[in-house]
Amino acid sequence: MLSLVINYHLNQKINLRKLIISSIHPAAKFILLFLIGLIIWFTFYHFLYKIDLFYGDSQNTLLGFSKLLGHQSNFILEILGINTILEINGEMVVTKLVDYPYNHGVWIGEPCNGIKIFGVFSIFIICFQGKILNKVWFILFGILILHILNVIRIATLTYIAAVQPLWLNFNHNITFQVIIYGAMGALWLIWIKKLSKTEKSN
Repeated sequence: MLSLVINYHLNQKINLRKLIISSIHPAAKFILLFLIGLIIWFTFYHFLYKIDLFYGDSQNTLLGFSKLLGHQSNFILEILGINTILEINGEMVVTKLVDYPYNHGVWIGEPCNGIKIFGVFSIFIICFQGKILNKVWFILFGILILHILNVIRIATLTYIAAVQPLWLNFNHNITFQVIIYGAMGALWLIWIKKLSKTEKSN
């Protein structure tokens, strides 16, 4: 008899726990998962720039990514007939216009290379409901869009730094912040409205 009573109370506790979990609003679940994901990402991001310690001095992966970003942004300017140059200063990549020798150019490093925002964008999609396959291709698509916008941003800022340096801070700190984060918000909205409803569970 005692064992039946104990089992009854245990089952009641289990059922109550299941009821509490199931009653949590999906939005609250998402917010909780998103916050946990951000904490994990920014903790990992703090150590991300030490990743090259695992490769030794022969490779510098993150500097290589910044160089790629610099070359791509300079390529856009070269298409427009503007002569550019790429310089390496320690862990930073500098893009400049050749015909303006006294400008300091645009310095590419953390966080201007976009890696941080790639992670934030991806975590949102991972934590939101939707098919796994859709999440994979949409994350890759979103990162590509954000990267292209960042290339255009650096190319534009490189030109502004040489031609109208007084406009640089405003466009760097405000204009392109609005554009980049606005684009990320638009991508999130597309996911919520168009793609996340294709599956009921992750």
